[in-house]
Amino acid sequence: MKKFLSLVLALVMTMSLVTVSAGAKDFTDSSKINYDEAVAVMSAVKVIDGYTDGSFNPSATLTRGAAAKIICNLILGPTTASALVADAAPYSDVPTNHTFAGYIAYCQKEGIISGYADGTFKPANSLTGYAFMKMLLGALGYKAEQEGYTGPNWSINVAKRAMNIGLKDGLKGDFNGVKAVNREEACLYAFNTLQATMVEYEKNSTVTVGNITIKDTSDAKEMTCVKGSGNDGNIDKDGKVQFAEKYFTDLKLEEGSDDFGRPANTWKVKKDEVGTFANRGDLVATYTKKATKADIYSAVGKTVYDDLTDTKDPATLTVWFDGEKTVVKTADVDSYIEKNNSGKSNGTANGDLTEVYVDDDNNVTIVTIRTYVFQASADYDSKKEQVNLKTDSTKYDTNITLDDRTVSLDDYAVIKDLKEDDYVLVTAVVNKAGKYEIKSVEKAETKTAEVTGYKYQDSVTAGSDTYKYSATASGIKDTQYNVGKQATLVFDKYGYIIAIEESVVLSDYVFIEDFGSTSGLNKKAVANAVFPDGTDAEIVVKKAFDGTKQETVKSTIAGWKTSVPATDHSGWYTYSKNSSNEYTLYAIESKYAPTNDKTYKYDSGDRTVSVNSRVNPFEASADTGDVTGVLANDDTVVVVNDTKGDYTVYTGVKNFPGITMTAAGSTAKVYTIHKTSGYASLIYIDVTGSATITGDKNSNLVYVLSYDGKYVTTDNETLYKYTVLDGEEEVKVEADNVIQSKLGDVYQVANYLTKNKDRLTDFQLPTSDTGVVIGGVNKNSTASNMAIAQSAGTLIVGGQKYLVAENAKITLVTPVSKALHYDASVMNKDKDAGYEVSANMTASGLIDALKGYDYTYDYTGKVSENAGNVITELYVTIRTASEITAPSDDASITSIKFKGVEVNPTYVDGTTYNLKLSATENANSKVKANITVAAGASVKVLWGAGTTDVYEGNMDSNNGAITGLPVALTVICTAADGVHKTTVKINLSVAASEVMPTLTKKTGMAMISSITDPSDAEMANKGTITFDGAFVSCTAGELKNAFTVNGGNNIAVVTAGGLGGYTAVADDCSIVKADLAKYFVTVVSAETGETFYWELTV
Repeated sequence: MKKFLSLVLALVMTMSLVTVSAGAKDFTDSSKINYDEAVAVMSAVKVIDGYTDGSFNPSATLTRGAAAKIICNLILGPTTASALVADAAPYSDVPTNHTFAGYIAYCQKEGIISGYADGTFKPANSLTGYAFMKMLLGALGYKAEQEGYTGPNWSINVAKRAMNIGLKDGLKGDFNGVKAVNREEACLYAFNTLQATMVEYEKNSTVTVGNITIKDTSDAKEMTCVKGSGNDGNIDKDGKVQFAEKYFTDLKLEEGSDDFGRPANTWKVKKDEVGTFANRGDLVATYTKKATKADIYSAVGKTVYDDLTDTKDPATLTVWFDGEKTVVKTADVDSYIEKNNSGKSNGTANGDLTEVYVDDDNNVTIVTIRTYVFQASADYDSKKEQVNLKTDSTKYDTNITLDDRTVSLDDYAVIKDLKEDDYVLVTAVVNKAGKYEIKSVEKAETKTAEVTGYKYQDSVTAGSDTYKYSATASGIKDTQYNVGKQATLVFDKYGYIIAIEESVVLSDYVFIEDFGSTSGLNKKAVANAVFPDGTDAEIVVKKAFDGTKQETVKSTIAGWKTSVPATDHSGWYTYSKNSSNEYTLYAIESKYAPTNDKTYKYDSGDRTVSVNSRVNPFEASADTGDVTGVLANDDTVVVVNDTKGDYTVYTGVKNFPGITMTAAGSTAKVYTIHKTSGYASLIYIDVTGSATITGDKNSNLVYVLSYDGKYVTTDNETLYKYTVLDGEEEVKVEADNVIQSKLGDVYQVANYLTKNKDRLTDFQLPTSDTGVVIGGVNKNSTASNMAIAQSAGTLIVGGQKYLVAENAKITLVTPVSKALHYDASVMNKDKDAGYEVSANMTASGLIDALKGYDYTYDYTGKVSENAGNVITELYVTIRTASEITAPSDDASITSIKFKGVEVNPTYVDGTTYNLKLSATENANSKVKANITVAAGASVKVLWGAGTTDVYEGNMDSNNGAITGLPVALTVICTAADGVHKTTVKINLSVAASEVMPTLTKKTGMAMISSITDPSDAEMANKGTITFDGAFVSCTAGELKNAFTVNGGNNIAVVTAGGLGGYTAVADDCSIVKADLAKYFVTVVSAETGETFYWELTV
């Protein structure tokens, strides 16, 4: 037993004090666990568990003191262990008042642990690998003194033996015995110990005669049993006793294969399956890039290869790809394994996990598992405990069909942290229907960095690192990047690019206005080219995309004239050029949707083509269609060929050209490159005739705190004084207009035209016709879409979406004004302040300041162009505010009554209770059910296996008898937060119709004239025993013997006692006529146990 406890001690030194059990894939940090089989098995047998937050924390260590506490909990139970105290300090550094003193003292006394030579215990220290292995060897039966595990060089002896019997099998990297053991390493070593064979010693005695000590010892030998008997075979049917076969008899190992085809171990505890895990003992090679036939040959070796190709008695080669099996014929082995052949084996590529297994008979299994990328279609749904997956072909090339895109928390704990559009890595196996069943889910890593270069269809250099594409990235390998700008790369778990979000590489795009040819005998195809930087040139075209293929005939290309609609090939192209400066024009990548020649015509009623600083910049066209679905962002580049033939480049939505045609005959042709989301990367606009390009209109805003009165100058000029904000500082100004008749608080934004020192001109409250000013008053955050919020990079104010300029000025004012009935004091640090102001905020800072409040507000802001939506300046005034009380998570049930009868004093989630009503109880006038739960919580009752709530509107208000019994009811209480729940089940039944107790007068009892029996057990419905008028007195015993009791027992005579109760009187108690009203006869119902009463009268 002490040997076993040594093992437990070693294990628990890497555990948490507060833990929960789970399989390895159930932990929220499962992707960080290297030894998933070991963690899952050790957790299943309750040796090592995870934390209450759902994590395992594989790299964490524990202190010696905490381990001592867990040992005591395991040996004694938590209740007894918690009462342990240390009468004296067990070690010099463990005083009696130390947190773990009692536990350490107990373990010291039992010889489970020992301290250091200097008399200390070092309770905060961790445990080394050597020390841990020593404890594991002790658990297996090895004797420390006999095996040299004490004294000089003990660690060498421990390491030699531990490595020899496989305690470090599966360890990634080299064993470092002086390093502290972490949680997952502890799992691995202990897991290997479970499968190791126990040892014993035939001789181990010491005899001392005088001064002579004689030791009679033998070497350790493996513990044996009758092969196949008892627990032999639970781990290995070999006639030997493995550790788990002795101490964990419910644990069983079954050999087979996993869903991917890997030789695998399936572990079970009793009948419950822990999991299926690849058999690492047969694993000879692992690859995460293309595995060549030569690689596989090197991994298996010549002997195995010869056995595979032996035509008489060959070993077997089996290959798997995503769960699809192929048994390879002997003649075809070289298609997968061949010396010096650099061709890929089993279709492998970068990012494919390929594992090679060789068993004891030289049979080979090659398994390839491909990783695919998806995205979360929405945030993790905490109510349904699931997330759905989606694909986006513009960012990655996932070409498999899942049988179910809904991923459940029960299967993969990692999904709890997923947000909308997060990238998710998936492995899956093909089912019989040809669809893929998910087998693993993991959040992908992303990196945003400046692209410093890229190799076409091969790799991308971001920052100082170069990344190659994964096997599933074939559809995005032709992506051209904007070198010098940032790109977001998404990686598979092996570091290969599996998805991308990048900017268009502007230098590799060109707009072709028209095609033609050179003169002379050796004619060449040429084109008028405009580049995204606004430069133009006549280029020589060697090849060009004609809409379906690359055209090479020069005369054909030269004939693509813009003037002839049927041959018009003007538009955007990508290109390359050779050393002779000849261009090849390619089609735009498939992830972009080009829009060509959408023409706006003045004569058709089109006046405005586009508007500055608006996400959707284009107006509708009345003629040949429009581009209103094309959107602009900060990276959009617009090249305008104006009416003078000049090219101007505009970058970003804030600088988007607002184009208005002003004369008959004017046109504007628009050509775009945009993604399916609508956002354009490149736009070319060709304007002919007469048109204008408008710019920002001027408007100046100032926040007014108060109106301070008017005064007249010596020149008889009337001016008005105000206190305004300059950032967060108050300043005094004068203005030429009054915006409020009353002196005092204003808390509004005003508009002015010019400012000369402290004097403002054209001072007035802003209106919509000022062109660039937006605003709204008394908006309520609780109204639909009226809260100030952020969504997809936009700021929502007053129900409208706006982009926010990088240098936008945002100011929040929280005033307290009795005159205006404003009160935002709950948001202020100084509750007595007249107002507080936060200037130069970011949009996210504004959102954060408003979190946790319901509020009404005014807002005034400035956008960069009329009808635009890029905010450059914004003032928000909070009129009223109140704190939002978070909904309670209390889902407790305090009472459940059926027909007034309480089911149980307390109610615990997941518990089943029983209640049997009497027929009388079921027939009473009380409601069928009355359930009391925590404030704000809701409750429903499900009848049997049904899903319809029968509580509200039925059981909670209906006072009829409950029919249909017996039945199993489910009561579900949901907290106000909608998340936390308490669920209990109640087996409800009713007794058969009740037999009421009755009294019958015995023969000869003349003193009793009549008997009326009670209608129920309530005192108000008591019966009556009427005495003859000649009655004088009798004893209580005589009265009890005067009746025959039917349907009851325990007849008694009682009188009123203290606190409203009744007390039985002795049989010799004399009852006189004058005192009859003081006494009652009682009978206890034989069926229900209720007490029935009869009053006494004359």
